[in-house]
Amino acid sequence: MTTALEATDKDFEHMMQMLSGFFVTQIAGAVASYSIADHLAKGPATAEQISAIEGIDSIAAFRLLRACGSLGLVTFDGLMFSATPLLGTLRTDVPGSLHGLAIAWSAPGHWLPWGRFLDAVRTGESQTVPALGAEIWDYYGQKPGEGAAFTHAMDGFTSGIAREVARTVDTSTAKLAVDIGGASGTLVHSLLMANSQLHGIILDLPHAVPSATAAASALGLAERSSALGGDFFIYVPEADIYLLKHILHDWNDGAAVRILKRCRQAMRPGGRVIVIEMLLGEIGESGVAPLMDLNMMVMLPGRERTLAEYCALLKNAGLQLSKSTPIRSPMVVIEAVAA
Repeated sequence: MTTALEATDKDFEHMMQMLSGFFVTQIAGAVASYSIADHLAKGPATAEQISAIEGIDSIAAFRLLRACGSLGLVTFDGLMFSATPLLGTLRTDVPGSLHGLAIAWSAPGHWLPWGRFLDAVRTGESQTVPALGAEIWDYYGQKPGEGAAFTHAMDGFTSGIAREVARTVDTSTAKLAVDIGGASGTLVHSLLMANSQLHGIILDLPHAVPSATAAASALGLAERSSALGGDFFIYVPEADIYLLKHILHDWNDGAAVRILKRCRQAMRPGGRVIVIEMLLGEIGESGVAPLMDLNMMVMLPGRERTLAEYCALLKNAGLQLSKSTPIRSPMVVIEAVAA
């Protein structure tokens, strides 16, 4: 007969850290909302200086910064606070910035559905409608400030891997790439900058078109990049390459196959579908993918998947795996061609 191992003091300390995780999410959200990383990137500052710039209570600002010190985000010399490299991940002007994600995940759009996590586990169903009164994309349409923060979050995340994807995906024989649900077009723009002969289309909901158009113009890509407002379940333009980054994980298997079939039907001869997602590993492996899988359960009808599960989706859509390339862990670039 086996018995459970007795918890140690270290285990209790570890569990306390885990239980206070929602404190940390809100701290990071406040740091991002009040631009503390950007302020301290200019040099050390006092809590009073930051509070004056941001219009927040000076004592509360000091208490926030003191907590940031315990989290390794800042250092303190008795008067001034200074940024650490960890705080730099919340700057707005760095590739891979998590600034928008910190705001989006600490805002009501994510916060309230996660407050119903027990219901998500009990029913296996998304909690956005019960918590927000709308599906998440409709909610963001009603709350443009939060929607912009989420778009910023996706752009920041994409910018952190875009160059890797551009190096991984061979576009030498392609003429046109479509970025499915591409928001501001960060990913396809990276491919266009790597190949001066390539043209791109960003296909997303109509509210994303202005930001995609502006981003292309700012990069000098206006003549080779266009944005199309639409529904990728209904229409996908013909192209040589389809980019789907963090799209399939938003949907259940049936919907994911429908998206892939649209791409397969519109794909030019010799075309490819490029799926960029994080992969689930073996149970017990450390990593964010199993946690993101639960986020998909709470927020959407989607899920994270293993490589074998993605291959099954491809097969059901008339596609087959041609190449799989790990990039920044746990992300992978999955390339598929017509079966």
